[in-house]
Amino acid sequence: MAQNAFVFYVTLHTFVAYKKQKKIFMKKSLFLLLAATLLWSCQNATFTIKGTVADPALEGANVYLQERVDNNFATLETAVVHNGTFTFTGMAIEDANVVYRISLGEHPPVFVFPERGTTEVAFGDVITVSGTRANTLFHEFRIENDKFMSERTTIFLRLINESETLTDELREEMFAEQAELAAKMEELTTTFIRKNIGNRAGRHVLITWIGGFSSAIQEKLIALADDNLRAYPAVAHIITRLENARNVAIGKRFVDFTMNDPEGNEVSLSDFAGQGNYVLLSFWAIWCGPCIQIIPHLKELYSQYKSKGFEIVGVSLDRSHDEWIAGIERLNIPWPQMSDMKMMQSPVIELYAFTGIPHSLLLDREGIIIAKNLRGDELERKLAELML
Repeated sequence: MAQNAFVFYVTLHTFVAYKKQKKIFMKKSLFLLLAATLLWSCQNATFTIKGTVADPALEGANVYLQERVDNNFATLETAVVHNGTFTFTGMAIEDANVVYRISLGEHPPVFVFPERGTTEVAFGDVITVSGTRANTLFHEFRIENDKFMSERTTIFLRLINESETLTDELREEMFAEQAELAAKMEELTTTFIRKNIGNRAGRHVLITWIGGFSSAIQEKLIALADDNLRAYPAVAHIITRLENARNVAIGKRFVDFTMNDPEGNEVSLSDFAGQGNYVLLSFWAIWCGPCIQIIPHLKELYSQYKSKGFEIVGVSLDRSHDEWIAGIERLNIPWPQMSDMKMMQSPVIELYAFTGIPHSLLLDREGIIIAKNLRGDELERKLAELML
């Protein structure tokens, strides 16, 4: 009986010891697993840029990793070319709007994403970027885009430098070639965005390039964007502008706003629009040459149709009140004027969704927008038709 009790005791003691050892082993294993996971996560959350430099004259040169701050670039880190190589490392950033610039000597700057993994940048006769997916895609896109841009720049410089010797026929051919290249760049960019809207390369191109497209293309690109992409300031701004453009489309009633007249009194568009006259809303400025050129013709039309129910309201995008007043007097402009003296920062630009001047809208007697940017003979014919 005692022997059986002893055996039971030893067995129980061994079992308890085993359980303790197992528990310690499990704790150690869990700790090691967590440590390995943390180490892997830290390594996987970093970016590495490995650079090679072919030109031996750049041995010992500084290489700068820079980030955009407002409209400038600030240096984040400086590396030195050693044995024809350099390296940058840091924490990866997933934000599609974050792109770094690598500057080295006289080479064109290279733009890269701080993307997880290793990106290889080779400075030679040509610059190549490879390794990480988004950086490779973005670099390939930039190469194609830069080719078109270089061709357009070459034509543009010829048009300027050889303007006096070019025949009209050759000039028209060059304009047509410029337009064709612009169309190819647009197709390249929109296609790239559509194919890559799910990765940071495509999203970055949309954020950066969308402001240069027509409203029709902007609408199509915005339709591809998810809520996160729509929240980026550049994209959100375009969304607001497109909404504003719809609010002032042909067939819509004018959107009211208030500024000051030349005497400093508050005046609103609604003081003139929708009051029984046809109204030409004319956005202009004293510093705008094309705006000044069309004023003599507008004065002729104003004199001809003022008594028949035609009004012009000038909205100046000037900054100097004195220059504005002097310009009105010098040009002898007879129609009402208003301005907020904020130049191209005026809120009215966003309100009426335009990007350049002269810009005009023709309103009917009820204040409905019936035409935009009619000039010269087109405006003259339209007013003759309305005043029958």
